Amino acid sequence: MKQVIGELEQLRAKNIADNEAMLAKLMKDLKAHPQFSTLAKKTQKRAPRVKRQRSDDAEADESYVRRSSSRQVVLRNPITTRSRSRLNSTGSSNNSGASTPVNSPDRLVVKFGGFFGRSPHPLRELDDGTCGVYEDEDEAPRFPPEIKSPSRKRARTSPPQEAKSVDEITQEDLDMVANHVKEKRYDSYNGTTCHQCRQKTDDQKTICRSEDCSGVRGHFCGPCLRNRYGEDAKTALKDPDWQCPPCRGICNCSFCRRKAGCCSTGILIHVARLHGYEDVNAYLQSLRT
Repeated sequence: MKQVIGELEQLRAKNIADNEAMLAKLMKDLKAHPQFSTLAKKTQKRAPRVKRQRSDDAEADESYVRRSSSRQVVLRNPITTRSRSRLNSTGSSNNSGASTPVNSPDRLVVKFGGFFGRSPHPLRELDDGTCGVYEDEDEAPRFPPEIKSPSRKRARTSPPQEAKSVDEITQEDLDMVANHVKEKRYDSYNGTTCHQCRQKTDDQKTICRSEDCSGVRGHFCGPCLRNRYGEDAKTALKDPDWQCPPCRGICNCSFCRRKAGCCSTGILIHVARLHGYEDVNAYLQSLRT
């Protein structure tokens, strides 16, 4: 054991000697470099910076002028404003002690309520102008409850949409069905919202013929109905028995899938066509089987 320790000590001493020799060689090469001598001369010429101390008399003087090479700063009294003068007058009156109490027709009562509930000890103004606490809760004055303003309902920004029957669907309505996304134009007032893409545009949407369907639930634009479910919007408008995908339980929009406990699919039409399917619904059905 002692032999092993002796070998380790010898190895340690050898490493220290090698390091010192290497350091001495590096310092010798560094001192021989011409830039090292110039840097050493500049360091010697630079005198240590002495911190300037101000005297107590200068600090006490409010008009003391601090001079520098670039500017002069004069320390003056702070600017007196109306709020500052009011505070100063209040403080001086409290310190000197007011001989006459403030006569006010109203009594100052401070209550701490709101989020912390009703305060058990409201404050009151005493005769000497200070604030005290009502010892008895019945002694505190009662104030009428605040009257809340009635909530204003949000005004409708677009006129209500009337569902047309199959006989009321004209050729003009069929021509307004968008075949591509570029044909859709945003209209925040007269437009209708697609249940799938949630875009309010001026193109014609589908109309669900189910009695249980209402609102924008049965409104689908042409591109969404074709890409997501493989159906034609014009054919759906002329079909008296057509029901929307939510009523059939096959809706794959982000809202309906989250209600069913599934994640959103995103833009899945390109992946579906890559696997040989024409619409997203057929591709999702193939994944379940």
